[in-house]
Amino acid sequence: MHSVVNNSAFSLVELLVVMAIIGMMVGLSALAVSGMRAPALQHAADQVMSGLSLARQIAITKNTRAAFLIATNTGSGLPAEPYRYWSVVYSNKGANTWTLAKDWEALPNGAIFWEILPNSAGGPTNGYNFITINPFPTNQPAFAFANYTIVAGNSTIINNGSFADAEFKSSGEAVPKIGLNLSGTTNIHGTMIAIRVCEGAVLSGNATLTSTNRYYFIESNLRTGRIRMRDPESYSP
Repeated sequence: MHSVVNNSAFSLVELLVVMAIIGMMVGLSALAVSGMRAPALQHAADQVMSGLSLARQIAITKNTRAAFLIATNTGSGLPAEPYRYWSVVYSNKGANTWTLAKDWEALPNGAIFWEILPNSAGGPTNGYNFITINPFPTNQPAFAFANYTIVAGNSTIINNGSFADAEFKSSGEAVPKIGLNLSGTTNIHGTMIAIRVCEGAVLSGNATLTSTNRYYFIESNLRTGRIRMRDPESYSP
């Protein structure tokens, strides 16, 4: 009589093949996640471009001032998360109030507003001295703020709210901004205002970067109001 022994153990070759397949799957998953983040950031930058263009067009059409607002706080009339929502308002001129032209819209998940950059005199690249900070700032965003009383119809929805903003005159020119940079130095009017959109997340009201490898500048020229988006950039120490 002959006994038949079933050997159910994997051979070394079979184990190596399985490990190679698992490694390929992990690599493809990482590429897929990275590929999802990149379009989200691109889409966020496109949104900001559209929002700034809308604010400028409203200012010209209505012969008044209009502003692109970034929600940096939460509360009555504000979104549940800061640093991810934007809206457009225009001025009621002498009434010192602003009418909501576009309600709050969220950036895609994985994208956040990081900074609005007023220019400073004497800095490199038209005064973008934020970009020279080493290392790339990983704390909460640094914004220049302005106060707005916003109405919808006959109701005041936000009274004297403080927002990061990019404002346009009736001529289409961008309104100069003055603020503090991260080192506490006062920024003076330059030739450009830029909004930086980065890969990040908001947790418990705090914004954090999830990557310093990719971000966008959306710029507005003070004199012409021309809006452009610079190519995606990365930080290298």
